[in-house]
Amino acid sequence: METETLNRSQQLQAGQLWRIEHGYVHIVEVGNRLVHYKTLRHPEQRAAVTRMIGLGSLLRYLSECEGVLVG
Repeated sequence: METETLNRSQQLQAGQLWRIEHGYVHIVEVGNRLVHYKTLRHPEQRAAVTRMIGLGSLLRYLSECEGVLVG
């Protein structure tokens, strides 16, 4: 499994899975200003509440938590 660190110029895309210090963030849908995402404890987890946040806020959160793209 390859990983790459968060880059500001990198675009978030639906279906991406980010590993953070206490779990995972799954990107469900990306709009112009908002992102729908799920926070997971395990990458195989299916049942989770979908939340919405601003695009800039999520990028800042991923960089602060040293998010790594799992792919």
